Amino acid sequence: MVIETPFTREQQAYTIEFDNDRHDITRGIFFEGWYYKLVFNENSNKTIAIIPGVCMNDDNRHAFLLAAYDNTSHYFRFLFENFSSASSSNEFRIMLDRDGKQNIFSSQTVIVDVEPKDEDDATERLKLNLTLTSHVPLPDLSWIAPGTMGPLSWIPLQCYHHVLSMRHDIHGSIKIGDYEQKNVSGMGYTEKDWGSSFPAAWIWGQTNQWMNATSASLFFSFASVPLYFGLELPGFLIVFEYNHQFYQFNTYLLSIIHDFSVNNSKKHISFTVYDILFQYKLVVTIDLTDANDALLLYGPRHGRMEKFVKEFLSDSILFDVQLSQLIYTNTNDRFIQKSYHESILFEARAQHVAFEMNGDINNLIEKCHLIYDHLYSWLFPFNRTFIKHFKMLIMTLLIVLAGIFYRRYKSVVIN
Repeated sequence: MVIETPFTREQQAYTIEFDNDRHDITRGIFFEGWYYKLVFNENSNKTIAIIPGVCMNDDNRHAFLLAAYDNTSHYFRFLFENFSSASSSNEFRIMLDRDGKQNIFSSQTVIVDVEPKDEDDATERLKLNLTLTSHVPLPDLSWIAPGTMGPLSWIPLQCYHHVLSMRHDIHGSIKIGDYEQKNVSGMGYTEKDWGSSFPAAWIWGQTNQWMNATSASLFFSFASVPLYFGLELPGFLIVFEYNHQFYQFNTYLLSIIHDFSVNNSKKHISFTVYDILFQYKLVVTIDLTDANDALLLYGPRHGRMEKFVKEFLSDSILFDVQLSQLIYTNTNDRFIQKSYHESILFEARAQHVAFEMNGDINNLIEKCHLIYDHLYSWLFPFNRTFIKHFKMLIMTLLIVLAGIFYRRYKSVVIN
C-alpha cells in the first residue's frame, strides 16, 4: 500500500500510544521503551542508541535508561517513582529523575545527564542536549488501523511496535566520558515497544542514510508472534519512505514475502516483498562483515529485563535496497496477463544502519516459507485479475462495513 502525505501535522504519528493508564501494574503491562537512534555528522558519524523506559514487574519494578555506542552498552537504573510521562494530542514527554538531574525525552528534545552508580551496569558518564526537528512521521492508514501495526493494535499480543519518526534532524551537544562535542548535527529515528516480552525470535532493521541517495527511510521487522492455544505464526512490518511517499508491506495488508533466506554463517540475509496487488516490489539484502560484532542490550524476557538482545550499530553491516514498480501489459481478456516489466524507483546502499537478529532465525524464516511460498505462486496472477477489476466493489463494501461498525460503536458509547 502506498500513502502520500503533505506532513501538515508533523506529530500526527505521536498521538497513538501514550496513555498514562498503561503504567498501572494491574493492567498487566510489563515494559515500555522508547528507542532513539542518533547518527552524528561529526566524529566519523558516531551512532548512539538511547532507550528510556520502564519495567513494571512486581518484585523488580524500576525505570531505566539504556545507552549503546562504540561497541559497548550502559544500563542506568532509576526508581520507578522517579519516572513520569505526559501526552497531548500531538506531543509526548518522558522524564527520569536522579540526584536532582532531569532526563527528558520528547518528540522535540533529548536531554540526558547520567553517571554510573553501583546498581548500574554502566561505566561512562553521558550528557546529551539535543533538539529534534523536521520529523517524517508515519501516518495512520485510518482511525481503525492506527500506527505501524494498524488493526493488530486492537488485538491482545505479546509485544507491540510503533514507529514515531522515520527520520528527523538533530542539533545540540554531546559529552561521553571525557569526550565533548558542541554544535553537533545529524539525523535520527524514533520508535517504541511495549507489552509483556520480546518475541522468541525476530529480525529488525532501520536506516535513513545512504551512500548515493537522500530523502529515504527504511524500517523492517519479522517476528514469531505467539497467539492462542500454543499457535505461533510469523508476522512482519515493513515501511519504506521515499520523498515523503510511504510504501507499506506487512501482514495485515496481506503483503507477500518471497525469496527470504539466510546463509549458514548468518552474514547474508535477503528478502523480497510484494504488496497485495503486486504493484510494488521491495528487495532488501543485508550483509554483515562480522556476525559477532554485536552489542548486548537489555530487553524484556521471562518477566525481567535481561541482557540478551544482539544489536549491530557499527559500519560492519550494510543494507542494499531496491524498490520497483511492476508495470503490466494487458490483453483484451481481463483474466489473462500478457507480461510485465519492472521500473526501478529507488536503488541505493544504506549506511549507519541499526540491525537486530535474535533467537532461532532459521526457524522463523522456515515458517515464512511454509506460509508465503504457497501463496506467492497463485496470488501473483489471481490478485492482478480479480482485485484489479473488482477493487472498487471491495473498497465500497469495506467502507459500508466501517460505517456500520462506527454507528454501532457510537450508539454503544452514547447508551
